[in-house]
Amino acid sequence: MTNAECSGGQDRNTTTSETEDHIPPPKTRNCYLTDEFDRSKCGTSDDGACHGKGGGPACVADDSGGYCKVVDQIWISVGPVFEKLSGRDILDRYMRSRDSSSGSSDSDVKTSRALKNQERRMTNKIRELQIMGKDPIIQGGSQRGQEGLEVHEFVTDMFFNIGIGIITILFFISCAFILIQNKLI
Repeated sequence: MTNAECSGGQDRNTTTSETEDHIPPPKTRNCYLTDEFDRSKCGTSDDGACHGKGGGPACVADDSGGYCKVVDQIWISVGPVFEKLSGRDILDRYMRSRDSSSGSSDSDVKTSRALKNQERRMTNKIRELQIMGKDPIIQGGSQRGQEGLEVHEFVTDMFFNIGIGIITILFFISCAFILIQNKLI
């Protein structure tokens, strides 16, 4: 299966709907007149973008809905007709898209998707470790270096036991020494 691109470099599979195939991609909606977009024509020379604009028009995608660029003129669709934008209209359009905090820019969407994907992977890894009996979530006080802590406890216990053993042996030797000195043995 090929990845067809609609005008403006918009991927048909990710920017258009299969069920609503008459709705153009949001970043190039101004390149299509009303009822001119057909999802099945994406990737062909007759996809309907900038239809009726002579001189080799190019649909350019942007956060404000895209535009048709014909030589040095910029056109956008307004219902059933194209309207030429003046220099002031272009500046207003640029300022609106720059100042808008709708979060609909392509980089915002990609960042949001990447963060959600990373969160999903981390959650899955935590669940996997919990199932294996190694809970990675620190609970209570600081328990960093859990494996190092287990080794440290083993060494501490070993030295404690050796110390108790030496003290016990010295106690019996000193008791025997006292009994021998008092000639009780």
